[in-house]
Amino acid sequence: MNVHYLIMYALVDCNNFFVSCERTLDPSLENKPVVVLSNNDGCVVSRSKEAKDLGIPMAAPAFKYKELFKKYDVKSFSAKFELYNFKSQQVINIAKAYVLEHEVYSIDELFLDLTGFKYINLYDYCLEIQHKIQKETHIPVSIGIAPTKTLCKVANRIVKDFPKNFDGVYIMDTPEKIEKALKWLNIGDVWGIGRKLTAKMNDSGVYKAWDLLQKPEMWVRKVMGIHGVRMINELKGIRQLELDAPSPKKSIAVTRSFMEMLVKKDDVRERVETFGMYCSERLRKQNTCCKMVTVFVQTNRFRRDLPEYRNAMTQILPNPTNSSIIIGRVVNELFEAIFKEGFHYKRAGVIVNDFVPEDQRLISLFEEDIQNKHLPVMRAMDAMNKKYGKDKVRLGSMSGKNTFGRAQLSPEYEAFLKNNTLPEANFRFH
Repeated sequence: MNVHYLIMYALVDCNNFFVSCERTLDPSLENKPVVVLSNNDGCVVSRSKEAKDLGIPMAAPAFKYKELFKKYDVKSFSAKFELYNFKSQQVINIAKAYVLEHEVYSIDELFLDLTGFKYINLYDYCLEIQHKIQKETHIPVSIGIAPTKTLCKVANRIVKDFPKNFDGVYIMDTPEKIEKALKWLNIGDVWGIGRKLTAKMNDSGVYKAWDLLQKPEMWVRKVMGIHGVRMINELKGIRQLELDAPSPKKSIAVTRSFMEMLVKKDDVRERVETFGMYCSERLRKQNTCCKMVTVFVQTNRFRRDLPEYRNAMTQILPNPTNSSIIIGRVVNELFEAIFKEGFHYKRAGVIVNDFVPEDQRLISLFEEDIQNKHLPVMRAMDAMNKKYGKDKVRLGSMSGKNTFGRAQLSPEYEAFLKNNTLPEANFRFH
């Protein structure tokens, strides 16, 4: 049977994305073991192939691998989320220009809808997309093509696991190819099956994805619910998951774990007010104002030897705003209300939500509206920070220290921040 599918998706997946972004700043890192560390330089969040081959696991605590890093000259870098967002947007813009419909799934993945490309060789078409992304962004990508989103994930996995067999693109367009792939793929590697479900599947004799398709639908429905029925249809090549349009941002959050626990009230206050400033900047970037501000603080829940405390408080604003001055005042009031002396604080954050467009603000008749008075100052401050570098112009309460706890930044990165306009991300980092 040689049936070809008319409905096709492609998954464009950036290879070792954060590491690949680091290599765009410093090409000498090519073919060397490289890892990227999380906020506060705590855990490994991205590894080059060379680092994986050394046995460095994902989420490895950096301090435990210091000796190995030294022995094998593993280069480690603080996460540069501004850069990753910037490079992601470049990849997305190139790829989506080739199709009518697309879905940004995460910072390093997007789906393309190739349905209707009846007279086009999809393999060659996607190879062209891959080459253009490589040439213009220097980010290597793998592209898996299949009739469903779940099978796209499988095709992409094949490309990455067998790089010498494929030129970065693999197409599963016949039942024979799908069957062969599913007989190879471990059930735990199927998109949507977690660790607990994998153990349950193994107990029932399901070790490969193909084994799941041999189970009666009643059994699948009992073990996995309607989600499982959709999954087996997806694995059979019957589309269940459509492309999702990006939902507008409903909130902006700036939250951090501190490198060291903070005890002094002014130290925590300065961090929280800085987070409020960053929320304000992001609001202005997308030309929106917020109507709600939330502040939270918490101690280290892993330190059983220390007293635990966490608290949060929200304030609804009389007039929507994106002024750093107004939001800073509100953040300070909320902080005063929830801070308690005598605790070791490990994490804090500011969240703003309930957005309205900047030019559609409804003003309370009973409150003085000073948003418009502040706006020219805020715009000037944003322009100067864009020109001279992040936090060069700031509110008096800010220390100007970076809030990510990122020690290992480079001059190339500082230059990148200064010379590029960075768009707001509309997806999750993971």
